[in-house]
Amino acid sequence: MKSRLATLFCLFAVAACGTDTPKEAGVPGGGGLPALPGPPGSDALGLEAQLDGRYIKSIRIEEGEFTANGPGQEIPLTFAAQGMSNVKQFEFRLEIDPVDALSFEGSSFEPVQPFIAPPGFSIEVMEGGQWRTGAASVSEAKEGNDTLGILKLVTGDRFSAGDKVQIRVAFFSMGPSFSDRDDYSAEDLNMGVVVNGE
Repeated sequence: MKSRLATLFCLFAVAACGTDTPKEAGVPGGGGLPALPGPPGSDALGLEAQLDGRYIKSIRIEEGEFTANGPGQEIPLTFAAQGMSNVKQFEFRLEIDPVDALSFEGSSFEPVQPFIAPPGFSIEVMEGGQWRTGAASVSEAKEGNDTLGILKLVTGDRFSAGDKVQIRVAFFSMGPSFSDRDDYSAEDLNMGVVVNGE
């Protein structure tokens, strides 16, 4: 099932982009700037990363409460981008610790137009446990600054008020096609939130 979801996601992404061009070798954006750290004096993840890439300048998670005290509660994460150029698709991969604190079946990603999610599948679980989501535009390329979408995470059946969950952006990719994107690793981004964190 997971393999079928991955195949559908890839096919949708390729279909949405038109003609692919080879990806440039080397570090995206010529190396870019280092990611913004978390709060001063801590090892916490930040909500924003300066990327200075070919297709995006920065990515952020909008400020929010990021709290829950029981099962079945929604924790929305709103993703926004600045300095987009010729963007027709993007992808996030998330590491969730502990992963069973959230309900995969209850969670979803709602992209903002012109982006749409692969039909019937807004999130998939990859081998290794990462959650993958994203969207593509089948019409216009996105320019400038805008919200990408809202990731609606739902707490699991055994979630309680004292539980903490780290949600880390392990990978982010954006560009005009499936094979031509700026790719960023967890180390490039240093982004995420802690549910019920300090």
